[in-house]
Formats: sequence, C-alpha cells, structure tokens
Amino acid sequence: MNKRLLITILFITVSLLLAAQTDNTNPRATKEKSKYDKMFGEVQYGDKIYKQGSNWLTFGLGVSYKLNYEPTYEKGLNRTAALAYHFRYKAMYFNVGWHFSGEYFFIERWYNANLKSRAMHQLNDFHAGAGLRFEDRWYNFAFFIGPAWAIAMIPNPDLPSGSIVKHTIGGHVEVQTTFKFLYDLGIGVSLFGSFNKYYQVLGVQGHFYFSSAYRMKY
Repeated sequence: MNKRLLITILFITVSLLLAAQTDNTNPRATKEKSKYDKMFGEVQYGDKIYKQGSNWLTFGLGVSYKLNYEPTYEKGLNRTAALAYHFRYKAMYFNVGWHFSGEYFFIERWYNANLKSRAMHQLNDFHAGAGLRFEDRWYNFAFFIGPAWAIAMIPNPDLPSGSIVKHTIGGHVEVQTTFKFLYDLGIGVSLFGSFNKYYQVLGVQGHFYFSSAYRMKY
C-alpha cells in the first residue's frame, strides 16, 4: 500500500471524526413541564430523591362490626383484611381494591380443625373509588369513596350449606392515616365502611404502606 493511499485514508478518517463532533443543528428547547409535574415535583431527603404524588399500595388487617347481624346465629364482630392500589391521574386520586370481613380467616383452619371450610357469614367486596390525599415527609392522609361489587354469604340454618350467597352492588368508604418511617414505606390505621343490601360493616385496620416514590440516589 503506497503512501498516497495511506494519507488519503487518514485524511478521510480525520475529516469524518471532526464532522461527527460538530453539531450544525439548531438546539431544541427542553419540553416544558406540565402544571401537574410542577405541582408534584421531586424532593430530596438524605441522599435519596423521591417523587411527590406517587402511587401507593396498602395491605391491612383488623376487625369490623356487622351492623345488620342476626343475634340468634351470628356474631357481630368480624375479622377483616384488605388490599388496595391507589394512583393519581393529573391532580385527582383513585383506588381499586378488595376487602374481606367474616367470622374467621381461611388460614385459621390450618390450626383449628373444628372450623368449616369457609366462614358461614362473610363479605368479599371489590371496590373502586375517587378521593383526596395530603402527604409530607412523615405522614400520608387519604380519603376514598366509591362503588363496590359485593359477594355476601348470609347464614341460613334451613339450608344444607348453612348459608346463601348474594351478589349485589354497594359502596365503600375509607380514611387512611399513615406514618412514613421512610418516605416510601410506612405503617398506619384505616377506618372504613362497606355498605350493601345484605351485609354492612364498619371497621378499623392496621395497614402497611408501600409507595413508588423512590427515584434515585442523589
């Protein structure tokens, strides 16, 4: 390979490298943040950055009281559990979740053989709602209300199964107070009510709070 060819190749290579490093395009403006991005900005605590207004998940256990129980063959006090996902759209908050109230949890049958395969009176409802939220570094307060699809087991001693299953539309309301020991993790208390034609309860739960607020280390 002669020197002229080497010089030509070298010249072309250097020219291409210089051209690649030269930006002849007009600079593009950064996309302007929406008013909701400005409303729910990022905050720094320690060496971590978090996003305000982020979605969160709660899981709770507690007790509830059945308002319309039949004293002759029912107990008013119920065990209760709940799982719910809460999310924001623009400046409004929504949630979807599941709630259970009944004589006992199914796992109790593992250590008590005298219990039936399922509680003779119980309520499962699947609910959705809209609400409000107020949060800071240490606390999260939320309120939700909305419709629910309820599946209620009503005791009936005259039936071989001991109960009758009812499907109906109802409503669900909840108030949450959470202490956040980390910005995105916490524990708290929920007060709730579930109302329908066949099974109405008021209750209280202790809950765990899991938020998607974490973004990165600073």
